[in-house]
Amino acid sequence: MAEKEFDLVDDYKSKVGYLKDHFTRMWTRFNFFLTIHSGLFFGTVVASEKDKWWIPFFGILVALLWYVFGAQDRFLVDLYRKEIEQAAEIIKSKYELSDYNYIGQTENMAGIQINKEIYQWRSKSFSTTKLAAMFPLAILVLWIIRALTRQS
Repeated sequence: MAEKEFDLVDDYKSKVGYLKDHFTRMWTRFNFFLTIHSGLFFGTVVASEKDKWWIPFFGILVALLWYVFGAQDRFLVDLYRKEIEQAAEIIKSKYELSDYNYIGQTENMAGIQINKEIYQWRSKSFSTTKLAAMFPLAILVLWIIRALTRQS
């Protein structure tokens, strides 16, 4: 029986590790794409008019690719969080824990109250991890506008 109990906790720890590792990969990709777009933007400033016609089109392509990665990353964050919640509920039920908060829980936390202030708040519909997909869409719109308004 002790082996089964260890497996539940080990499973929970493993799922938390997947989420943590995924956050690292996700934000590394985010920074990589942000750096590319910063370079492209700089290119629109310093390149001659005849040489910079291709930059917005390349920016659109990279932004689309960034969006695909960001949307997939966001999906996995949601999946890993739900797996952690599920594992935590099993542990909570097995050990009859009434006030157990699991890793990644941001709502309905027993015994924890965090005040929302101008310098700290969280929006479920506009969370940081959703920026991984929303930010590239905003950049995509900017590149499309730039491509449509460029001087010929």
